[in-house]
Amino acid sequence: MDNIEAPIFPEYVDDEYHHVSTITLPAFAGMQTTNAPYGAVSSPEPSIGETHAISNKSLDPKIFRAAVSWVIENAAEIRKLLFPALVEQYWEMRDLVIECLMDENPDDVVPEIEEPEELAKLCRLVAVHIGGQTTDGLPRFGIELGCNWEEEHGAGVRFVGLRVVKAGDASDAFTFPKYEA
Repeated sequence: MDNIEAPIFPEYVDDEYHHVSTITLPAFAGMQTTNAPYGAVSSPEPSIGETHAISNKSLDPKIFRAAVSWVIENAAEIRKLLFPALVEQYWEMRDLVIECLMDENPDDVVPEIEEPEELAKLCRLVAVHIGGQTTDGLPRFGIELGCNWEEEHGAGVRFVGLRVVKAGDASDAFTFPKYEA
């Protein structure tokens, strides 16, 4: 979705399968910027928190806009929940990454961390995926990240409101089961 010229929210464009809008989440500013969705090559500049909000084209545009607005309003709280949800995956993948390194220093690629927030230096915000809302009106969404520890599959966290429901590969951020409480 990096190649899409999407208008600034609340406007959106439709491609063949999706609603897409450009959003800025200031709470996510300062994260690493990469040259590809899951690549770990950093740009010299930190991100400003700009990304795309994406949903299935079949989602009612009113629900899409309501969910995106909710994510924008609650971005700081979402960020506080995001990195703790990824710590277990990071430590599991870190060992595998270290085994595969040839000429790189592990501390440059997958350093030891003491606090979950330190993962922000190793991640890039790729997209916010909107999966609709629950019957109670809570937004269902996922945060997709590019990251140093999983260059092929990225990382992702799926939420219902301010509750983490799944964390792992990027696909967890955009694979929404039919029902999720």
